[in-house]
This record gives sequence, C-alpha cells and structure tokens, in this order.
Amino acid sequence: MITGIYGTPSFMAKSATRAMELQNKKQANDFAAWARAVAVYLSYGLPYKDEIGWEHYHITAYEVGCAALIALGQAHEFVGGAKPRRFPERPEPPPRWDDISTAVIYVADQNGELRFRKLDRRVLSLKADDRDSVPVANIAAANGAGPACATFNAYSVLEALGLVQAGHWTKAAETVLWRYNPSKWNLHFASDARFIRAAFDAATNVPDDIRSQIDAIVTAANEETWVVQTPNGEHSDKSDLPPDAEAMPPKTPSDLRSMAEYFRRHRLDVLFYRRWRLSDGWLSADKAKSALEIHHDDLASSMRKAVIGWLYPSQPLLAL
Repeated sequence: MITGIYGTPSFMAKSATRAMELQNKKQANDFAAWARAVAVYLSYGLPYKDEIGWEHYHITAYEVGCAALIALGQAHEFVGGAKPRRFPERPEPPPRWDDISTAVIYVADQNGELRFRKLDRRVLSLKADDRDSVPVANIAAANGAGPACATFNAYSVLEALGLVQAGHWTKAAETVLWRYNPSKWNLHFASDARFIRAAFDAATNVPDDIRSQIDAIVTAANEETWVVQTPNGEHSDKSDLPPDAEAMPPKTPSDLRSMAEYFRRHRLDVLFYRRWRLSDGWLSADKAKSALEIHHDDLASSMRKAVIGWLYPSQPLLAL
C-alpha cells in the first residue's frame, strides 16, 4: 500500500479478475460434482414430449436449458429443442461452469422456482408477503447480490453449483448474477472496477478474427435490407436475428434505418454472447466451443455497449 500498488483500484480489479479465473477453473475440474445435479434439474424443468424430447418453444430460458443439456452430453440437438441420448456421454471439454450456472438461473426464474426480492426490503416473518404472495427469502443478500426465494429443487442445484452456501449467495455467484441482472435488483455493475478493466482489455485486445466480424457489422450500410422472420420462418434456426421478430416491411426510410441499427446491435450482441466472458475476455475459437450462446445476457450486452462506444465513437447508436 505504501508503494501505491497494493490496494489501488487497478490492483483490486486485477485481483478480483484473477479470483474469477481460478473459480472457473476449479468448477471445471469439479464438473462431476455438479453436472448430474444440473442435468436432473433441467431434465424435469424443461417442456418434454415422449415422442420428441425437450422443446424450447422459442422461449429464451428453455432455449438455453436445451443447449445446456446438449453441452452436458445428455441430448442431441434438433430443430426446436433437444432429443435425449440413449447413453449420455461426458463432454470433452466440459461446458463452462459460468454458462451452465446462468442457464440454471434462467430456467429456475422462468419456472417460478427462483423469485428475486427487492434489495431494500427485509421480511422479518416466515409467512408469505401478502403484497405480492412471494414467500420470504431463503437466500440472503450477500456479495453484491440481493435476496431471493428458491424452491427446494432450485436451491439444491444452486448449492451444487457453488452459487449458494449456508443460505447466502457466494462470491462466485456475483458475476454470474450480473448476466441475468434481476429487475428487482437493477445491479449497476458497469461502474464496478472489474467491469471497467474488462471493458478496457476487451477494447484494446480485440483478436483479428473478431475485429473483422465487428467491422463487417458496423460498416454495414444503413440502407441494407434485413430479412425479418417469425419463429417458424425460413431462417428460424439462425441466431443472427431475433427469433421473435415479425415479418413486416419498414414504413419509412427512417424506419428502415432504425431497423438496420437495431439488427446491427443485435448481431454485435450475439458476437459477445458467443465469444466474450468476464473472467477470460475474448474466447478463442476453440474455447468458444465450450461456451453457451446465452441471449439477453445483460453483462455481455453492457460490454458490447462499452467496447463499441470506445472503438466507434462516431457510431453512437451502436452503443445504445
């Protein structure tokens, strides 16, 4: 501290980033300890038909859940969901722990098995809150995360993943929850030193292959014609466009430009969903194979806004 190195914001951000890296490595090594619990939880938590398998119905949480089962070696991919393997296989390499953890939170919230409480409220009774019929929190606020109420099954899998311990969110859960960013909490992680440092690193160390993809998206002409489709449309299996988009032509040139900007931002978001993680920065093509493409990842979208804002200051609409 005397030298001005230890204890500075930069040093603390580096230390926290290193801690996240070690946590991810540890959880990857402990794959067997949490993989079965996750597979069982998702198997029962996703819509299922005997003759087909798990279906996602183009609901983001279920899409992510199906992708997680596939990544865990429990299922094969098929259009519309995931078909169970007759003999599940251990994936090599295993999927990222942080991505699987995020997928579990998505599904748990979608199914009402994980309910987030407001950060500024304390419930002193074990009785249900009459104002919103949400039971008292059994996961206490800790490590930058707010209180929540989880069912027995959801709590068990969160515990197996190392996100919850002794009725509190763990330190490892903090940045995973940044990705979901519950509306009841409205976490302002973009001002956190870890996020700021990661944004600087992401903007100054963009790999050539990723930079070329970003440039291609950013430089697309505003007048470009976009193919917009319904979930059951011709290109519904492609993730470069929002699956819930509707087929409707723009009414005016201004609408066309707005649509073009919207889809450019979406394509940039998808790139960050696939190739960037807080603990690792930009993922190589090989490392990206272990990652899940998790849409509506608030952390990745926020990083896209920061990085694109720095790289392309003349394109402010792309940083929205």
